Amino acid sequence: MSSLNTLAPRATPVHQSPLLLLVLTGFLLGATLPVARLAGNAGWSPIAFTFAAALGSGLILLLAGRRGRRPVSAAVVKYSLVAGVLSVSVPNSLAFFVMPQLGTTMTSLAYTLPPLFTYAFGWMIGMERYRAARLAGVLLGMSGVGLLILGRPLQQGSGGIALLLALGIPLSVAAGNVYRKRHLPDGYDSKTLAGGMLLAGAAALLPLLLAEGRMPAMGEAWLLVLLQCALTSLGYFVYFLFQKVADPVYFSQLGYVMSATGVLSGVVLFGERLTPWMPVAVAVIALGVMLVNRRPPQG
Repeated sequence: MSSLNTLAPRATPVHQSPLLLLVLTGFLLGATLPVARLAGNAGWSPIAFTFAAALGSGLILLLAGRRGRRPVSAAVVKYSLVAGVLSVSVPNSLAFFVMPQLGTTMTSLAYTLPPLFTYAFGWMIGMERYRAARLAGVLLGMSGVGLLILGRPLQQGSGGIALLLALGIPLSVAAGNVYRKRHLPDGYDSKTLAGGMLLAGAAALLPLLLAEGRMPAMGEAWLLVLLQCALTSLGYFVYFLFQKVADPVYFSQLGYVMSATGVLSGVVLFGERLTPWMPVAVAVIALGVMLVNRRPPQG
């Protein structure tokens, strides 16, 4: 019996499985997209809603992670500030700024580009080696999400300056992916790191919120904020578990799963039309994930 147990393959725990964490994180964070849309319909501005959700979820995670733990070091504070700006404040602020000119479809397309930029940044600083299969997987994933998004109607009047600014979204996300992996502090749990990043992102959005001067009254759809806080706190907790077991390029595929979740939620919750390319796009994304997940031959 003992020999049979020895020969039997051991199941990989969920918190150590990159593929399961990729799907779970992408689904949770992707689910925040329809909630944000509902909040916008209820009168929330994008900046106010993002600030409230980041502040609330950041406090939940930080308080949950700090009980009985050692004090937060200056290195963690610096890490949180840089990661919060690169991964939360800059891409979200740029997206909110260009969306009126480019529309939701073109803005969403920007989130399919971080894997390519992450691979390029990682290769330039020596974190990534050239692997044809991995590059092919990244390009396939981008193509699949492009099929999902480009099948939906574009808004007219897209300006050149807005397009250039939109390019900053994947550049900032990719830089954040590489920075977090390269400078991840040792000895701190995922709740502390995720909470610190979200609070830093909220702090960076505070000047924009004050300049906007618009905060809904307490009765205006605050249940949506609570739901967003729950999804965001759980999503970013899994997010940092995922980061610990995935390299930056694999991690950046998160945008593909988030985009697919957003498209499906649009169809189910908002009655958006399903395009004929949907099954093809899903198959292409799945193939891309398999290629990036493929281990190089030993020897």
